[in-house]
Order: sequence, then C-alpha cells, then structure tokens
Amino acid sequence: MNINEIKEIALTSKPLKKKELSDKIRELKDSGISFLGCFAFTQHNQQISTLEAKNLTLELDAFTDKEKTEYNGYHNLMMEDFKEED
Repeated sequence: MNINEIKEIALTSKPLKKKELSDKIRELKDSGISFLGCFAFTQHNQQISTLEAKNLTLELDAFTDKEKTEYNGYHNLMMEDFKEED
C-alpha cells in the first residue's frame, strides 16, 4: 500500500477515537506499513497538523518504547540538520 492509498483510507474512514486509532495503527504496522505511513494515516484521519500527528501517533500503544525512542532519535537528528542549514 502506498502513501496515497493510506491517506485515502484515512480520509474515507470516520475520525477514529484513540483506542480505535491505536488498533488501526497497530494493524497497519503489523501489515508492514512504515512509521511514516502510520503517521500519515493519523494526520489525515484526525485532520491535524504534522506535529500533532507525530505526537499522537507516538502516544499510541501500537509502538514499543524502543521504537518510539528510535523514531524520536531520527526525528531529532533530522531537526538538527535543518538547524545547521540556517
């Protein structure tokens, strides 16, 4: 499933409550969808900003603490790269 298909599914679904969203994200993750695909689903299903979607996705119990820490490490590294370009 590509990112556009993920977004389409998210937009055609009703906005999910937190438990439903967590279950859906776990389902996507277990089917091989990357964190970014899961993040895109959250953003489009909830109609929220990218920062809100990142934070909400990381709050869900679909990811282990190790996975959350790893993602945050990559995110922080990327943000540092942007700061260095200024």
